[in-house]
Amino acid sequence: LFAAIAAEGWTKDVEFLPNISREEKIKFLKTLTLLTVPARYPEAFGLYVLEAWAAGVPVVQPRQAAFTELVEGTGAGRLFEDDRPDDLVSEWSQFLAAPEAAREAGLRGREAVLHGPYSLTRMAEGFLAATREAIGPVPVAR
Repeated sequence: LFAAIAAEGWTKDVEFLPNISREEKIKFLKTLTLLTVPARYPEAFGLYVLEAWAAGVPVVQPRQAAFTELVEGTGAGRLFEDDRPDDLVSEWSQFLAAPEAAREAGLRGREAVLHGPYSLTRMAEGFLAATREAIGPVPVAR
């Protein structure tokens, strides 16, 4: 990546933040207007989407894999057609031209993470329910 960035002359425009602490990550996320990770392969979940939402940041993600369900289920971002950079730019432009809409989407994401379907409590409850369904009741030690 460093070589590709240097070859394009972007070294002054790109910053790598390897191995940052949780606090540094939260601080970084709160500086963003929106987050895009244009994954070129189907992601099973995309934890970084929830991390962005927890910071109140809307996302623009490819219409594929888990992203479709996450974004359509919350309204906390926009989807672009995979492998269509022009569509990605269009979705970014719509958010950037309407900062209030972007802010509202970020707040919907934050709500989904703090109190909604992607809260730690709801996800733990869902995991336990799926586990019980898969293996049956678990005896409680007395």
